[in-house]
Amino acid sequence: MESIETADTYGERVFGGATFAAFDPHRPEHRAAAAALHDRLVELGFGPQCAAALFGLSEITDVRASRSAYYNALVLPQNPAGDAARFFVLHDVAPEPKLRAGLGDELFRFLVEMAALVAVEGGWRSVVSATWFADRLIVADARAYNVVWPGDPFPDYVMPPGGDSVGLMKIAPRARRHATLDLCCGAGAQGLAAAGNSDRVVGVDLNPRALRFARFNAAANRIENAAFVLGDCYEPLGDVRFNAIVANPPFVPRPQDDALLYRGGGPFGDEVVARILAGAVDRLQRPGSLALCADLANIETLPDRIHAWQGEARRTLILVHGGYELIAYAESHAAHLSRGPERDGEVIRMMRHFMENGITTLHFGYILQDGEPGDVSLQAAPSA
Repeated sequence: MESIETADTYGERVFGGATFAAFDPHRPEHRAAAAALHDRLVELGFGPQCAAALFGLSEITDVRASRSAYYNALVLPQNPAGDAARFFVLHDVAPEPKLRAGLGDELFRFLVEMAALVAVEGGWRSVVSATWFADRLIVADARAYNVVWPGDPFPDYVMPPGGDSVGLMKIAPRARRHATLDLCCGAGAQGLAAAGNSDRVVGVDLNPRALRFARFNAAANRIENAAFVLGDCYEPLGDVRFNAIVANPPFVPRPQDDALLYRGGGPFGDEVVARILAGAVDRLQRPGSLALCADLANIETLPDRIHAWQGEARRTLILVHGGYELIAYAESHAAHLSRGPERDGEVIRMMRHFMENGITTLHFGYILQDGEPGDVSLQAAPSA
């Protein structure tokens, strides 16, 4: 049986190393080097208060890889801040002397050792992206995917924060907490955002590669009260309870053969959402807060499904955004395919899947709970 190529195996084979495989969060010199990247980007003018503005945007998560040429030619300044944005967001190639001058020799060598920078024709390329999220530096896989890697995304791809991540961060309550749980934590954005108002944060993900990024990001932001553990949802946590649970789980309605860990939420898109809500009955302390975001199929039946998953009536607020046109949704999830016939085939496959599984509507939304008994209510989400 042919083995599935992953980002790690591809990195080992093509670049000579798997990204952050060499990073040891227990080594003080590694933690100091990660923090040095944070500080250097700020010094270059690519910090949390100005990075998005370099692109003419309010959130750096709104950068579109398809507009790289436009950003390069007409938007980004010709200065060190613009160069940092080109290198760590657009993944432009930089000559080694210029890169060493910007990062410094020691930080350059460290990022090469971590397989975050790779040698290519004409110089070096960053295979990681840099995003500022809730004033935290979040390093994840390349946003401009096809610039760095060929073909379809790898199963262990670690997504940069997107618009759904920003929305969840703004929606989730930020009261002082003793313990916060970040499920499906990926690169750790939600958990690290919560670390400032939590005594302790635990992030869980079943992708070992994602945990390497999350641990690097904790070190980069000098966050000492966050731990990231490998496991499937609540499985590795024993009987520990939490004051807050936050989750940005896989939620795309897909056929069961979807191998991408960050995307497929089962045939109806709600398999992981259901497990999070079911487990929250025993894991969320009262009063507490649970906040998750997801694409929601057939929103009119969701209150009954939530009750069935949890086995009891819990006070729930579903904040609903405008609905997707199903064909446009399918097209957006096939856009990464490079050839027209492949894209068309994937769109037809997804539309057939929707029809066969009775999916007639899809909305993006947030599910909020406080752990108390009560009814489920639906409400239009506030505009950004």
